[in-house]
Amino acid sequence: GLYGSTFIVPLFTQSILGWTALDAGLLFIPSGIATAIMMPVIGRIIQGGVKQQYLIAGGLLIFFLYSLWCYNILTPETPETAFWWPLIVRGLGLSMLFIPVTTLALSTLHGQQIGQGAAFTGMMRQLGGSFGVAVITTFLSTQNMVHRVDLVSKLDITDPRVQQRVSALQHGFMAKGNAADRSLQMAHQALDYIVTKQSAVLSYMDAFLY
Repeated sequence: GLYGSTFIVPLFTQSILGWTALDAGLLFIPSGIATAIMMPVIGRIIQGGVKQQYLIAGGLLIFFLYSLWCYNILTPETPETAFWWPLIVRGLGLSMLFIPVTTLALSTLHGQQIGQGAAFTGMMRQLGGSFGVAVITTFLSTQNMVHRVDLVSKLDITDPRVQQRVSALQHGFMAKGNAADRSLQMAHQALDYIVTKQSAVLSYMDAFLY
């Protein structure tokens, strides 16, 4: 979830919203700042005697809220500002997970075991992240196909609404100087692009929901 969420948001903004890689990267700055600010606070809370298990449970709850929030804001035209607060909430959740998990993992170790435990924890985190990204990528691909088949099945050429949409697209292309048959072909291609984009958005929504 931690690594997958870092992977899925830039992928969505670049592939669906058409952002540049730089814009997608800059989007994570508020989240990183929130995590950096909260980490010393979490450290003091742990020193104050609060059990790490409670902080981890709180972090997972915040991460759940972040995922549900992103599920609700995803559209083919989601504005940049819609991501700011969910990602800040994600940053707060991460700060409540990283330090307590590491503390719990190393708290019973001594001497050389601490270094070995830290290395092993880091390795498992990297493996878990790679596995999570692979699972999410496969899930997105599968759900994208499922939603596309479902949406295409609803495009009945005898439906007046579908005919009106195709006609409007065709006339739009004809107004730009294209021939009628060429405009009709371009209208069908445009409709296919719309379906593809909608199915991709639905697959991203499923990924956040799951």
